[in-house]
Amino acid sequence: MIWLQTWFDPAREREAAMTLMNQGADVLAFHTGSSAVMAAAQERGKWAVGYHSDMRKVAPDAQILAVTHQWGRYYTQRVDAAMSGKWASTDTWGGVAQGMISVGDFGSGVPQAVRQEVLSLQHAIAKGALHPFTGPLVDNEGRIRVEKGRTASDAQILEMNYLVQGVVGK
Repeated sequence: MIWLQTWFDPAREREAAMTLMNQGADVLAFHTGSSAVMAAAQERGKWAVGYHSDMRKVAPDAQILAVTHQWGRYYTQRVDAAMSGKWASTDTWGGVAQGMISVGDFGSGVPQAVRQEVLSLQHAIAKGALHPFTGPLVDNEGRIRVEKGRTASDAQILEMNYLVQGVVGK
């Protein structure tokens, strides 16, 4: 993991991607604003998860899938509330169930059975039948962070500063 301390800096995003691949990473994910990581993965023949939008135009062979955000309906509701005098400042925890986040736009290398499984899990999350932060959740040093059968709170999720079991690094 490399922290850039910025949302948008294509040159540094690319440099970070190249550094990670040079260290042996074969799949990349990112939370920045350009397609530089996807382009680097495409160039190096690696896989990557598109973020914010479908990035297959930039990385047709590299994209596993894309995590996309659909904020239009939310923004419309907020503007309507403001215009009608009913707006209130609140935190928003919108996700899959609210239609604000979705996973899809699979790359051509992703088998149909895997696509179906991913979409099935997304559906289970939307229906509340699956919560990805339900224990046991163990960090990569063997410590139990969330007990079996318990679900991490929003505060616990926000405070996560560890890697989970199976992820190499510190």
